[in-house]
Formats: sequence, structure tokens, C-alpha cells
Amino acid sequence: MRETTKESPVDRGEVELPGRCQVCGAEGKTIAVPSAPPPNEFCARCAIEYGEAAAADEDEELGP
Repeated sequence: MRETTKESPVDRGEVELPGRCQVCGAEGKTIAVPSAPPPNEFCARCAIEYGEAAAADEDEELGP
């Protein structure tokens, strides 16, 4: 049986679906994090730039 790696987007609670990027407005495949506050749908380019920043903000809120 395969263990969860927490490395894939699905394991981290991210899903890919057609839509519009909430940052730049590009239409197409988006990476969405349904449990996160908006903006939570990013195109691949914005996901790299903003997704990591959003994850860092979430970690700071949780604290040590």
C-alpha cells in the first residue's frame, strides 16, 4: 500500500479544474485550494508566485 507523501497537490488539498485565475484573470486550468480564503484559484504561473506566499501566511497564523 502506498503511503501519503504530502507532496502531490491532491495530498495537500489542492485540485486542478477549469476556471479563471483569481489573481491575473487567465482562463484555463487552475489550481484551487478549496479550504483556503480567496484568492484560492491560481493559474500555473500565479500558483508558483502567490501559492507559496499564501502557504507561508497560513503557517504564520497557525504559529509554532
